[in-house]
Amino acid sequence: MIGALAALWMWTAPAVAPQEPPAPAAHIAAADSALAAFGPLLGKVWRGASVTDPAVIAEITFERTAGGRAIRSVHSVNGGAYTGDTLITFDRESGHLISFYATNGGFYTTGNLKVLGPGQFEFQQVVHGLDGVTEVRAQTTLTDGVYRIRSQHLINGEWIETGGFDYRPVP
Repeated sequence: MIGALAALWMWTAPAVAPQEPPAPAAHIAAADSALAAFGPLLGKVWRGASVTDPAVIAEITFERTAGGRAIRSVHSVNGGAYTGDTLITFDRESGHLISFYATNGGFYTTGNLKVLGPGQFEFQQVVHGLDGVTEVRAQTTLTDGVYRIRSQHLINGEWIETGGFDYRPVP
């Protein structure tokens, strides 16, 4: 019986596709250079208040993941009332950093980001699953130990300034 099951599995199992060769050294160097801009943010808990409502407190962390080939960011607002996880990695086809942001709010975003300097980025995201909101743009800066995020949302066809947060490392 076991032999018959093994034979059935062998017959029905999908063929394993050949693995892609490792990324060329130039792509690895480009990825490492782009992801290095997250260096000043890594390994810390950043806490900040909303610039539009100081009662809204958020925390964000950054860490390397996937063998150092990606950044994982975890974002939490008001002790977990709203949460989101972001994965950022280098796309060697486009030569840009790309991201995927999943939330407990039932929507997610996909997009890319441009490195402007250490801790400084421009995000351009497409929103999936949030009625009326189709895109998000955000700019981040890291100056004098303060990580600032400012964002705009494309809501019903109009770009709206939606605020942001000023984060500081938690001692």
